[in-house]
Amino acid sequence: MRAIVLLIPLVAMGCDRVPNAFEVQAAGAVSAELTLCGRSTELTQTGEKFAGSVSIRCEGDGVIKVSFPNQQTVNCTVGYVTPGAVQSFKFKVENGRCESTHT
Repeated sequence: MRAIVLLIPLVAMGCDRVPNAFEVQAAGAVSAELTLCGRSTELTQTGEKFAGSVSIRCEGDGVIKVSFPNQQTVNCTVGYVTPGAVQSFKFKVENGRCESTHT
């Protein structure tokens, strides 16, 4: 019985460790920062793509701030997120605008 009681918190903690993918295509950008649940995460750049995977620990929304060399920034709004759900968010920045490419 004691073992079951000790396992319950471990199982509950595991629920918020579901990877969630975030990707932005942004030619010419120098960085992209994801903010969710009051936490910011720098997305990794590979060519014109910025990507990262984080655990979601809140219900709500967020933003990816994409920065360019001329100090212009474009915000990509991350829609509603839910802990424990597998979610993928994809965006493309063109002409100073961010569009969701999620199908």
